[in-house]
Amino acid sequence: MPGGVRTEVHLRAADTGGGFCLLVDHPPAGWSLPPHRHLNEAETIHIVEGEFEMHVDGTHTRLDSGQTLHIPRGVTHSGGNVGDRPGRRVVMFSPAGLEEFFLEVGAPARDAGTDPGAAVRSARRHGWEFVDGA
Repeated sequence: MPGGVRTEVHLRAADTGGGFCLLVDHPPAGWSLPPHRHLNEAETIHIVEGEFEMHVDGTHTRLDSGQTLHIPRGVTHSGGNVGDRPGRRVVMFSPAGLEEFFLEVGAPARDAGTDPGAAVRSARRHGWEFVDGA
């Protein structure tokens, strides 16, 4: 994935009757996402390892191992790994479908290059809306 994030797709729409998809990602230290919202899905993030900061609808939250955050569909959010080591998160999108974005833009190997512009275009096709200045 762009930004050096390893993302594993564990459950797809076909596995859950379309109810949700389940991912595990490994964001490196310093990784972050700009303000955005998902037009079709709610997102739930559970921190397994690492230190993260999230900004959700104007509220700042710090998350450490064992903590979980839910982001309703359509709510602007951003955040990143503020620790000095890679993190590990379990991420669920409900309903399913957004896993197709990760499969589309992901590379089969860690050292394979990715195209950040193609990732942004794919994200928009899959219902991500990037928000300036949020």
